[in-house]
Amino acid sequence: MHQFLIASRSIVAVLLAASLGLAQDTERVEPVPLTQKPRVLNNFVVQLIHTTNLRDQRRHAFRFVSPRDGWLFFRVSAATTRRGSITARLVGPPDTKPASMPLFSFDGGERRTAEVMRHLPRGEYTLEIETIDSEISLLDIRKVPIIMYQRIPGNFRSMPGFPNYDRRFLARCGMLSACNTIGTYDGFGWMKAWSATGRHTVRIAGGIGGLTSTKLAYEHWGACMEHPTGVNGTIIDEFYPGLSGRFPLWVPALKRLRSEKPHKHCYLYLAGTAKHIRGIVEPLKDQNCYFVLEEQTYEARTKAQLLKDGFAREWVRGFEEYFPGFPERCIHSVGVMSGPSDSKYNDDIYPDVSYKVLKELQFHALATDPVFAPAGGVEIYQSPLCDEEYLRWCARLFRHYAIEGHRERLTDDPYDLLHIQNPDFDAGLKNWTIRSATPDSVTTAHVEGWGLNVQGRHARVGIGDRFAVMTRSDKAPNEISQEITGLEPGRHYSVRLYTGDRQNLHKSQIHNISIRIPDAQELPGLVMHVPWMHRASERFGNKPTYPCYHRIVFRAVKPTATLIISDWHSPGTPTGPVGQELLFNFVQVEPYLMPTRDRGGTGDPSATR
Repeated sequence: MHQFLIASRSIVAVLLAASLGLAQDTERVEPVPLTQKPRVLNNFVVQLIHTTNLRDQRRHAFRFVSPRDGWLFFRVSAATTRRGSITARLVGPPDTKPASMPLFSFDGGERRTAEVMRHLPRGEYTLEIETIDSEISLLDIRKVPIIMYQRIPGNFRSMPGFPNYDRRFLARCGMLSACNTIGTYDGFGWMKAWSATGRHTVRIAGGIGGLTSTKLAYEHWGACMEHPTGVNGTIIDEFYPGLSGRFPLWVPALKRLRSEKPHKHCYLYLAGTAKHIRGIVEPLKDQNCYFVLEEQTYEARTKAQLLKDGFAREWVRGFEEYFPGFPERCIHSVGVMSGPSDSKYNDDIYPDVSYKVLKELQFHALATDPVFAPAGGVEIYQSPLCDEEYLRWCARLFRHYAIEGHRERLTDDPYDLLHIQNPDFDAGLKNWTIRSATPDSVTTAHVEGWGLNVQGRHARVGIGDRFAVMTRSDKAPNEISQEITGLEPGRHYSVRLYTGDRQNLHKSQIHNISIRIPDAQELPGLVMHVPWMHRASERFGNKPTYPCYHRIVFRAVKPTATLIISDWHSPGTPTGPVGQELLFNFVQVEPYLMPTRDRGGTGDPSATR
């Protein structure tokens, strides 16, 4: 009996050991990688893996093929228990360095969405995930384009009254979570933290006009590919037909740099037709360069005219005549110059059309028109000269089209702004109700060249040269008013306008006017009345001029509201020089994008693990 017990215990021990060994072997069994057929979402984005509700296993694997060198986007929404964890690593082709890299991790008690971007060579990859007491509700892997923010300006300030476009601002509005590349001249304070996330920084190489030899070009561009903090390459500004005589000097320099620094990126700004800059593009089509088309699309009077111009379609087709596959190596540089800057480039020139809708229509065309497929990248140029609201709008367009891969528009807002009539006073004071302090204190005027040379309304001679004129009285305010129509109750709108002091154009001063909407909810914290300096022009005395930019934001409470513009800032007092002759135009009423925190899930990726 004693021997039987001993034998029984031995058998149990063997069985227990075998079962434990089997469990350990089972634990070590690697899962069979899941694969999915890639799905093209739009010209920018290819869906490689999409899955939900990973909770049954402790190990998961997903195998996919990246079709070309470039950016991969990983998004995971997950939650862990207090004792749970999630770790994920990416295993690449044998020649990838490193062959395996950590992507994201979750500690116990976390519930969040993590987004990661990595620039990787084409090839087959396996994402391996281990979960312990955790649930992954969503996993996305996508091929996305180069998404470039131009630029981090350092201490440069060109837009008075607007906030600094610094790290905090860019994180809050979602720009940092939406882009994977930042352009800069000489770096920025948090560049090292940004690079540590796997995203890129490129230096802008200006001064191209002074490069008169192959040697000078090689040394200058090579130096711009380096920085003490570390950069990933350079973007060269700019190649255009007037410099075509030097193209034969520059091509050998660029080929040598591509040979010696293949790990550095090289982007070339292009301004000019495919035919006229063929001498720089065709010799470099096999050199792993990207070509950045400067698409400074101007407003048109109607949407039909705007769409007829084509958003660079014919430009891209021209390159394909001698460079098959050009769209894949093309970065579309979407011009965003708008608002009160000292630059001559203000492309927001018509108050009765929407610049925000223009930018969306351009992004939508790039994302959906087959002529642009597959698009290599998209950037905005340039942020220091962009109205703050429109810059926040561009962050949403980046995410909507270049990450989420949508083909439908982000909004259905119309291009035409019909909330008021005759907003630029081209028809005198028609449609406006006048309340003048004295018989001749509200009139109209025409000053040739004002819109272009004082307000900077770009490339449209004659636009912005007509005004309503108010001569301030000490007896009563001058007022013009008009009913705003087509409002959506509950929605926010802005009223913008420009003013100028006809007799003191070269004096920096705030023009003390008021913009009121009594039958709407005004938001005092978003009011702006600021002068800005515009560069000198020969037509206006070869000295800087100082127009003023004014803005209020209101919340509509009914479909109509009354807009009142006055040359008295406050009731009961002139609040400005009596006799001052103020010029008013560019009265624009449009839906306003309220500031919000980043909705992409990550804010500033350099502030997370």
